[in-house]
Amino acid sequence: MEKSGFTVKAVAVGIAVTIFLLISSCYIALKIGALPWPIIFSVIVCAGLLRILSAGKNLNIHEINVAQAGGTIGGLLASGVAFTLPGIWYLEKTKGITIGMPSTWVLAVLCALAGLLGVLLSIPLRKRFVEEEKLSFASGAAGAEVLKAGKAGGKMLLVLIIVALLSGIFALWRDISFPAGFTVTSLAAAGLFLTFYPMPLAIGTGYIIGKKATFNWFFGALIGWAILIPLLVSFGNESSAAVSMTQNLGMGLLLGSGIGFFFAYITPKIKQIFVPMLREKEWYIRSAPLLSLLSIIILTLIGINVIASIITVVLLYVMVTIAARMTGEINIDPLEQFGILVVLIIILLFSLFGLKLGYLPAFLIAMFVSIACAVAGDIGHDYKSAKIIGTSYKDIIRIDLIAAIVAGLLAPFVLDIIKKSFSDILFTPSMPAPQSQLVASSIFGFAYPHIFLMGFVTAFVYEIIIKIAKMNQPILLMPLGIGMFLGFGIAIPLFIGGIIALIVERKTKHLSHAFLIGAAGMLGGEGIAGFSASALSVFGLGSYAGISKIMIASFFVALVAVLFNHLMRKK
Repeated sequence: MEKSGFTVKAVAVGIAVTIFLLISSCYIALKIGALPWPIIFSVIVCAGLLRILSAGKNLNIHEINVAQAGGTIGGLLASGVAFTLPGIWYLEKTKGITIGMPSTWVLAVLCALAGLLGVLLSIPLRKRFVEEEKLSFASGAAGAEVLKAGKAGGKMLLVLIIVALLSGIFALWRDISFPAGFTVTSLAAAGLFLTFYPMPLAIGTGYIIGKKATFNWFFGALIGWAILIPLLVSFGNESSAAVSMTQNLGMGLLLGSGIGFFFAYITPKIKQIFVPMLREKEWYIRSAPLLSLLSIIILTLIGINVIASIITVVLLYVMVTIAARMTGEINIDPLEQFGILVVLIIILLFSLFGLKLGYLPAFLIAMFVSIACAVAGDIGHDYKSAKIIGTSYKDIIRIDLIAAIVAGLLAPFVLDIIKKSFSDILFTPSMPAPQSQLVASSIFGFAYPHIFLMGFVTAFVYEIIIKIAKMNQPILLMPLGIGMFLGFGIAIPLFIGGIIALIVERKTKHLSHAFLIGAAGMLGGEGIAGFSASALSVFGLGSYAGISKIMIASFFVALVAVLFNHLMRKK
């Protein structure tokens, strides 16, 4: 039976954490171009804060679960903004293209709307992905295990703290000593690019999502970067061109598989999935159509062609579905790529009728779609955690709607502050903002559209055939496409996690729960260390010359947050 945890304290703590994660995540997104799911961080900090507010009383685990759900929204919404909008500054800085930016308040309203739609459109997908397909939603499952370990205390909590401690120490040492990982440069002339980025967070994620997804991811990297790129180079292509071709193919497989899944599995059940939402008693749950119409109106009012606005919102239903499923399967949400795809579709349709979309509308559409997809992926983890713990999913919806409004309204202001603080190093190796560069470079077409289309059609047809034949998928093209796009850097530690999961499953199944707690500790230790270090930089408490001191000091902050969890044990 589901239990409630929606209280004034839970809302207050969730909002405080979502603002903190919004600020630190904007910085991290621009700094390293990647964001770990902040769920473990949110769980531990929310537990500590609620413990303080509870004045020594036993904590309600559902109250913590509700607070952490709201807390993570800020981190994910930040990624939707920071991965896309700085592309405008990139074009201005590198191409001399001046784009008139809307007022910060206009952007704030747009961000809040996108966040709300991300929450609402995820509601009908909950039953399909969490209850029927039982997708892993790795970070959500890990967060639930952290909550259960904290409630029970004892050995499992000790395992969590020790692993998180070691993971955080290693991540800080890595970022000081070899922040770019290890690359074998001697083989680059032959087109063989081997990179390894030692990341405890990725190993833990690999264990949680399991062998099938991680093995497909690794094989995608193997096929793309150890076979296809060297082969293309041997045929006379420049290495940079070979990399671009491979990445275009991987993105085609990724998006073709996602859209193929939508048409194969979601479209035939569109009534069963979306119509029940209209029968809900709570008005906010059945308000998605009205909010969709409002979004079209606002997109049009800020200068986007009305037809483009309609197409954006219609395609958003598709992209949110794909983002939620992908997050559930592989714990990765390539949100900016969904934004890019929607923009490219609109540009293609407009070109058939001699119309132009324009620079600013393209970026705003990419941001709008990316935010909705980011939030939809995040709330999938929250639904998973609620299912495991027994928390009311309607409480999760309520807190996430509130957090989406707060984080959405604040996000453009936070990004503007960071831009002013770091404008001298933005788009340099110190702060490359790679996703926004990708959006700016891709928004007007792929370098090799025919290769992208080949991958897209192949994956789309594959998903349809698998559905018609009623087969279990022998190959998962989504993770395979991501591996082909990103290469070995993250694929190797994910693969290691998958191998550990396979060994535990076959040899020591009785220890699977302990290993799951350890994997959660890996996610939490590195995530907390990274968030805390970056947040200190954002708040101006250090300089780049002293970054190692900042990171080491921040780890002790993280350690205190982890130890708070010890206080929530039942006596």
